[in-house]
Parts: sequence; C-alpha cells; structure tokens
Amino acid sequence: MTTRYTTVAVGLLATLALSAGCRGNKSSDPPIHPNWNMDDQQYFQPQEDNDWFPDHRAQRPLVAGTVARGLLKADDHLYRGRGPDGRLVDALPPSLPLTQALLDRGEARYDIYCAPCHEKSGHGNGIIAQPGRIAAGLLVKPPSYTDPRLAAMPLGYFFDVITHGKNTMRPYAAQIPVEDRWAIAAWVRVLQVSQRAAIGDVPADKLDQLKSGGAQ
Repeated sequence: MTTRYTTVAVGLLATLALSAGCRGNKSSDPPIHPNWNMDDQQYFQPQEDNDWFPDHRAQRPLVAGTVARGLLKADDHLYRGRGPDGRLVDALPPSLPLTQALLDRGEARYDIYCAPCHEKSGHGNGIIAQPGRIAAGLLVKPPSYTDPRLAAMPLGYFFDVITHGKNTMRPYAAQIPVEDRWAIAAWVRVLQVSQRAAIGDVPADKLDQLKSGGAQ
C-alpha cells in the first residue's frame, strides 16, 4: 500500500514540475480548451447580412426613445433653463452655486464668445457691430443689456438665447458647455446690475479707490 501511495505522489510531483517548466514559454499552437463553454460561438459583425431579419441587417436600429447612459438630461432647470411649469427660471441651477469662480468663468467665456458683438460692457457696440460691419453680414445691431426689456428678463432667458440663438444670432450650444452658458448668463446679470448701481452699493473698501480714481 505504501509503495502505491508513493508512486501516485511521485507522479503528481512530476506533473507539477512539468507544468511549472512550461510557464512563460511561447507557442504558436492554439490553447487547450477542456470546456469550450461560450468561448466559441456564432455571431454577426455589425455590417454583415442577417437573413433572420426582414431588412437583412445584423446591426439593429436603436429602439425609439433610447437615450445613452448619462445623456438623459432630465434636469430641465440645468439643461433647458425652465422650471416644472415650463417657464424660464430666474435663478442658477442648484448644482451651480453662485461663486466668484463661476463669475470669473462667465466673464472669461463672455469675452470670448459675446464681447465681439455685445461689447465687454454689454452695450452692444462690439467690434463686429461697428459702422460698416453691419452691412457686411450683421443685419441687426446687438441690443444693449441695459435695455429695460432685457433687464426685466429672467436669468433663464439668457441661457436659452445662448443655447438656441435669437433673430440673426446663431446658437452656441455646440461651442459652449451647459455650465459655461449659465456662467455667461450670470455675468450678463452682473453687467446689468453694474450699470444701474448706486454709490451706496459700492463696498466701503472699494469706495476710497473710486474717490481717488484708483479703481480698476
């Protein structure tokens, strides 16, 4: 009995030794698959014919209404500037709190995309709107943000105009991400408020600069 167990043990040890000796070796032969399972199965490539379907297309069209993961955009406030009642909102989305960083971003994006027509101050006298350039393609002079009509508009209005365009202004949704559109809308509101601010609205630490002419 002992000799029998010894023979089995030696055989196992020899098998393990041979297996260990094969580790790291390269071979052009296909691997051994004791159980094929689902490793080898029939399937169609996207552009292949499939006679099972009436249109013979292996690649099936998306189900109507299909939305890719992460692209549902169900937040109407954030993505469309509208509240539950469908009306334009007059506040930033909860996910975008009003911070100095947001306003700085809005000013920077405004200077890039909006100032050429609307001017950095928002009065509508940008370089594109100068005499001689309107006739060259800008058919309608950009309005001033200080116009009472625009001053009364909710914040979502400016987000909506940036997104979809207005009159001869083209939409900027493709160039400006959603969060930056809100940042620009917030900066437009800053320009509006700054044009009708009173001296009492100036912080005390800035008032002395204004009096001395040193404000930037």
